[in-house]
Amino acid sequence: MGENRSRRARADRSGPGLSRADVVEAALRFVDVHGLEALSMRTLAKEMGVYPNALHWHVGTKSELVAAVAARVLEDIVLPPQRDMPWDAWVAEVARLCRRAMHQHPNLSPVIGSQLGVTASSLPFVERMVDVLERAGFSAEDLIHAYNTVTGFILGWVTLELSSGPATEDEDWKKGFAKQLRSVNPNVYPALTRNMKLLENNAFMTRWDSGCERPMDLSFEAALEVQILGLRAKLT
Repeated sequence: MGENRSRRARADRSGPGLSRADVVEAALRFVDVHGLEALSMRTLAKEMGVYPNALHWHVGTKSELVAAVAARVLEDIVLPPQRDMPWDAWVAEVARLCRRAMHQHPNLSPVIGSQLGVTASSLPFVERMVDVLERAGFSAEDLIHAYNTVTGFILGWVTLELSSGPATEDEDWKKGFAKQLRSVNPNVYPALTRNMKLLENNAFMTRWDSGCERPMDLSFEAALEVQILGLRAKLT
C-alpha cells in the first residue's frame, strides 16, 4: 500500500502541475548544493519525487537542462536603464551585476559562458548591450569587436576567477603547490621570484584558492577599467 501511494504521488507530480520552470529551479538548487557533476536526470527526478520522463518532457535532454539553468542564473539581473547613464558607466555596472550573479552560483560558472548562447533568453542582454555600444558610437565591425570584448571579458574573466581546484577532498595539494611555487629556481624564474609575495595566491596560475573563497575584487575592477579605457580610446 505504501509503495502504491508513493507511485501515485510521483505520477501526480509528473502531471500538469509540474512546469519547466519548476524543473529548472530544482536543478539550480541541486547544482548549488551538490555541484554540476552530480546532476543527472534520474538523480534530479528522485530529488523532486517525479519520474525521469517528466523531466525530459519539460526540458529535453540533460544538456538542454544545463543550458536552461545556466541562462537562469543571469535572468534575475535587472539591467539598469541604458539611457539613464553614460554608456561606459552602464557597461561597467552590467559587468559588476553579471559577476555578482555568477558568484552566487559558482558551480555553474564553467558552463554559463558556453551554454548561455544556445538559449533565446540571452537575447534581451544582447539587444541592450548592442544598443548601448551603438549609441556610444561603435558601428560596423567595430561594434562587433566592442560587443565581443565586453561580453567575453565578463563571462571569461569571472569563469576563470571561479575555477576550482582538483576534484578531491584532500587539501594537501594546496600546501604542495604553494611549496613548489615558493621553491622555484630564481635563475630560471627571476621575475616570478622577485614578485612572489605579490603573486602567490593572488594571481591566475599562481593561486590555490578559488575566487569563491578568495574573490579577486580589486583585480576585476582593474581589468574592467582597462576594458573601458580601451573602448574609449577606440572611439577616438
